[in-house]
Amino acid sequence: MSAARSGDSAAVTALIRAAWPTAYRIAHLMLSDSAAAEDAAQEACARALSAIDTLRRPDRFVPWFYRIVVNEAKRRLRATAREVSFETGLADSQDSSCDEASKHADRIDVRRAINALEPALRAAIVLRHYLGMSSAEIGQILCISPVTARWRLMVAHRKLRALLKPATGPEFQVAEELCR
Repeated sequence: MSAARSGDSAAVTALIRAAWPTAYRIAHLMLSDSAAAEDAAQEACARALSAIDTLRRPDRFVPWFYRIVVNEAKRRLRATAREVSFETGLADSQDSSCDEASKHADRIDVRRAINALEPALRAAIVLRHYLGMSSAEIGQILCISPVTARWRLMVAHRKLRALLKPATGPEFQVAEELCR
């Protein structure tokens, strides 16, 4: 980290390369668009590189960088101010069994419900349920306390239940599994 802070491009490249897959995944899960996620993650890299000398605790580079990614994704969501649609890929599932197509549709419903959440709640859900982060890790990345992270998760789960409640059958089961 000290080499990266002093401008060693190989060290900076190694840091970014190690964090890139998760950074891209965070952006993609929040933005639901591959190209937008790539752009957001790249912009986050540029912002991190230009501000790396302001990082007070080098041991916290990864959560600091992921926070920049989340903030960039939120900024893009605010800028577009529209509902981002998920690619359904239903054409790909036409050859599969009805059960597989139904499960795919259920996942789409859950993703659309997550997409309907405000960005702060969506970020908490993405970090917990898609990346398996703890409340403490979520708090570090979002600059909130672990208690606030748990509160955001609770509110997000309630909203997801309400959004998915009209659904019956497998859709509701998927929502219940996510909200546990």
